[in-house]
Amino acid sequence: MQTVFIYILAYCVGQILSAHIIGLLIYRKNVFQLGSGNPGARNAGRSFGKTGFLLVLIGDMLKAYLICWVAQVAGLGILGQSIALFCVVIGHIYPIIYKFQGGKGVASFIGGLLSVSPFSTFSFVFVFLILFLLNRSFTKSGLIAIMTTPFFLFFYDRNIWGSIIIAIIAFIIILRHREKK
Repeated sequence: MQTVFIYILAYCVGQILSAHIIGLLIYRKNVFQLGSGNPGARNAGRSFGKTGFLLVLIGDMLKAYLICWVAQVAGLGILGQSIALFCVVIGHIYPIIYKFQGGKGVASFIGGLLSVSPFSTFSFVFVFLILFLLNRSFTKSGLIAIMTTPFFLFFYDRNIWGSIIIAIIAFIIILRHREKK
């Protein structure tokens, strides 16, 4: 029962869109009506500047990190924490309270991954930086790096089912980027 509660809580917390809240509270603007209309860190950066980008990035990462940490403290293993991360990311991408119009899930994914598998996160960041230096595309570098995370999780934690859940999350994030062009 506790595990199910954590997963439901994860989805509910995932629906807290930092870009929308920060936009309204600090900038007095609705991020859904600015730039691409996407309630994520990149659009917040374009709409509110570097500070807005950082605040949204940290907010979205923190919500996922905390949920995955709660799952860890509750005794859920890598698989349970990965499922909690899945629920947070789904809540962020498809929030009921925003009529299923959420962000793309990248910051939440990174924040949760940091809790689930810190070494996988550091490897993700390393791959991203190398790719970004080579092709100068933030989006392409990020998406390719996200695709590597299931392999890193398996390499570091030897958990095939957790790796499969992370692969599903990566696939959903990539699909979300394709549909939100």
